Amino acid sequence: VVKQDDNTANMEWDMHYLVADIARTITLVPGDILFSGTPANSRPVEPGDVVEVEVEGLGTLRNHIVTGPTPIRDDVGAQPTESEEVISTALGGDWEFRGIRTPSKDLYPSRIEEKA
Repeated sequence: VVKQDDNTANMEWDMHYLVADIARTITLVPGDILFSGTPANSRPVEPGDVVEVEVEGLGTLRNHIVTGPTPIRDDVGAQPTESEEVISTALGGDWEFRGIRTPSKDLYPSRIEEKA
């Protein structure tokens, strides 16, 4: 059962933007691989899942999720949240002032709120 199937055309920022943004602070060389995260509505993987990432012209990377040697802890970590602080940081806000000075909702509209 396919849980998620999407492509870079539906990403928040296109790959050209991501490469340009990263190249402002990191020297990129041929062969570098940039990971861009997952499309919206992804979920945590579980043992038994298969994760496939296809790069047009290169092929498909297929990973089978298995149970590790130690149990997954459920007392630490959390799923990402969509808050003004997180959005501000993701969009290049001044991280030093996170939680002190939050951006206006008009500047960074919540995609979740738009769908509600």
